[in-house]
Amino acid sequence: MSMHPGSSNATILHIGAPKCGSTALQSAFYLNRERLRGVGVEFIGSHAHWTSAAKAVTGVADRISGKVPPISEWDALLAWTARAHQEGRTALISSEWFASADAAHIERIVRDLGRDSLQVVLAIRPLTSTLPSAWQQGLKLGGTLGLAAWLETILTKPESPRTQRVWLKHGYDEIASRWAEAIGKDRVTILIVDEQRPESIFQDFSLIAKLPEGVLSTAPKRTNPSLSAFEADVLAELNQMFFTRGGTLKEYRSGVLRTFDGYVNSIRQGGIEKSRIPAQLLPAVLARNAEIARNIESLGCTVIGDLKRFADPAVRAVAESTSGTESDQRDADVRSAAGMMYSLIITAGITEPVAPLPGFGRLSDRYRYQAASLARRLARAAKRGVIARLGFSGRATKRDA
Repeated sequence: MSMHPGSSNATILHIGAPKCGSTALQSAFYLNRERLRGVGVEFIGSHAHWTSAAKAVTGVADRISGKVPPISEWDALLAWTARAHQEGRTALISSEWFASADAAHIERIVRDLGRDSLQVVLAIRPLTSTLPSAWQQGLKLGGTLGLAAWLETILTKPESPRTQRVWLKHGYDEIASRWAEAIGKDRVTILIVDEQRPESIFQDFSLIAKLPEGVLSTAPKRTNPSLSAFEADVLAELNQMFFTRGGTLKEYRSGVLRTFDGYVNSIRQGGIEKSRIPAQLLPAVLARNAEIARNIESLGCTVIGDLKRFADPAVRAVAESTSGTESDQRDADVRSAAGMMYSLIITAGITEPVAPLPGFGRLSDRYRYQAASLARRLARAAKRGVIARLGFSGRATKRDA
């Protein structure tokens, strides 16, 4: 089913899936929101991703506080949607958290948005791409397993909570089935992201939503980039050091996570070697991927993209074995890099190991240095603020001095 922009009471709901271009699409929707309004589509949200609204209606709790966002966030989204409908615009809503909604939560979402005017779009990529990305996302939230151990768990231990969480988000056939059962297969469109041309996701979504060419022309700058294989292994090792020595999730989120996010988005340069499925686990992943493709085909939903290519992606696995010297050296490099980062984290005062480590000096000395450093930064910031209010740049040249 397709909708024409400006259809009264119509709603397009993009539900992910995670690691399938959601950040890029959401950024494009937000950056081009005025163009969308110009063709009768209202992007619902004051920023690129209204996370709290989606988590509130799907019952997802914050990892640190353990609390689900208030349902008033969802109510606010519904109010914005109603205003768009009243003004004759199609509402466009996007969150990958909708992908993992169970049947009961889907029923509420559908009821609140209006079953007969709702179109759902699910974007997917092959598991050979999304599972390594999902593993990396888990690392950024404090995970400590390496990729091989993580894959072994989700492929062979169905009773594991980790396994259930992963397939709730990446069992694309089951996601599509849950939504098709709630609103009908003719109202669910599955968009297969072209791995060779990832930027085509904007054109394909425009086709589904019947948007004129060029409406999503402003491309996003930040698209949630992946870590390299080496960086991901360093983060896994760092996480083990951090948590086994008494680090807390709150410290982790404010220090380690921000450090890695800042690095990949602002500091890192050049191309990367991505994490790949280990060779011994690749057949199981490909088999699950092919099963998803068969189930999607049998659902009868509209499919945009190449389902055959999705079912049998061209992939390159990690070699089953490398020379012992090469492998040992890489492992040593990973431990060394993680150790240096952990040392910086201690010195910066982000965390303090439960058992004191030699070589870092007395805790009181570190706190004194950190306090003095903070005082200097605050003084400089205050000085810049005063100078700015007086209308000076605050930068003197040698000629001015």
